Amino acid sequence: MEWAARAIGIFYVGAGLMLMHQAWLNWRLQRALSGLMPISLTEHVVEMVTALGGLMVLLAGVMLSLLSAWAVVAFMAGWAIQAGYLLWASRWAWPRELLSAAGRRHSVHAFAGFTAVTALVLFMPLMGLLR
Repeated sequence: MEWAARAIGIFYVGAGLMLMHQAWLNWRLQRALSGLMPISLTEHVVEMVTALGGLMVLLAGVMLSLLSAWAVVAFMAGWAIQAGYLLWASRWAWPRELLSAAGRRHSVHAFAGFTAVTALVLFMPLMGLLR
């Protein structure tokens, strides 16, 4: 079971790196476009939450791949950031166009998967997997 926990951790290291890269690309794009058009506060919040969420997913993955007990805290923090963002975005940030429906669906599915892994990580100390 240790190898499975480490593999999941490595997966989330990759996912966190991808989110951080996406936040960096979006930040650069916003800087380039800021002279042409104003960037809304909502867009700034989305980018900050993406970067923070990516950092927490990366940290959670590192802690899990090391089988550290801190993985529980990191996964819970990452889960809280994602849940808060999804609740906020469903009301104020997501456009209502059909084109964005697939993106919203992917975000919700990724959150559901992260929720399942977070639940598993919460039981890992009881199974003696985390130190």
